[in-house]
Amino acid sequence: MEYRLVKADRKVFSKYFATYYKNNWFRPSWGDLTKVLSASDDGYWVISGDDKAAGVYLSDNSIGLVFGIPPYLITTKMIDDIKRHLIKSWNLTEDLHAYNVLAEQEIAFRETGFVRVESRQCMMRPTEELDASMSLNYWHRKPAIDDVSKIAEVFKEAYANGPDEREVGVYADDAARYFDVVPSKLLGASSVVYDRTTEEIVGVCLISLWEGLPLVYSIAVLPQHRGMGLASAMLDRALTVLEPDYPVLRLFVTTGNLAEQLYRKKGFHSGGEYHHLKYTIE
Repeated sequence: MEYRLVKADRKVFSKYFATYYKNNWFRPSWGDLTKVLSASDDGYWVISGDDKAAGVYLSDNSIGLVFGIPPYLITTKMIDDIKRHLIKSWNLTEDLHAYNVLAEQEIAFRETGFVRVESRQCMMRPTEELDASMSLNYWHRKPAIDDVSKIAEVFKEAYANGPDEREVGVYADDAARYFDVVPSKLLGASSVVYDRTTEEIVGVCLISLWEGLPLVYSIAVLPQHRGMGLASAMLDRALTVLEPDYPVLRLFVTTGNLAEQLYRKKGFHSGGEYHHLKYTIE
């Protein structure tokens, strides 16, 4: 039996996605789940005979958000048929990427020639009032738009040679974008930390709003200032400031990032991993 792809109706596809995509526990409500793809025309059904066997999001020469529809499972044959169809119909000459692949789906992708690029976890923790004090050698304040260049420098140095390292310009763009969209309440839960001796910014924690709930946009501490409890104190401050208005703080962490250990120690609970894989066109 060959699988084929059929364009899906937005509304119907969004309901199926909200029901069957496993890691949706991370989202705050059914309404938010259905909104994720309700405005997109990139949803497709994977059809077996006359049945909907799966759903898949196809955009920008990539595969994403694959979910099986019971009693069907995500199989190697299904992923291979999707891959072959896309390579032919899109006339691909570059890598085909697969995003947000769940752990139990990865083997089907690997058996068709995909290799893992990176993995990320979604985590969250209840907000509460905590002791956010830090060493007397440091002090903190709310970030300001004038800090963008310094914040970008901290991200560049803190993420160097790690799983979250990016091209230099990305850090400045991300920091500037943050100030364009952050509500004042979330900015108040964010921090920049200074070394009292050098008066330089050595730590940053930016809190944003995503789907109505707070999210750690970015957090970083310069390597020479790690082990001083700065990241822990910035998270405690965020959890404390947010507590009167929001029930949880959420975040994404790249597997292999040392911050993962801190998040678990601080009580953040993981909802499982999402994998990013790619297939190289020969």
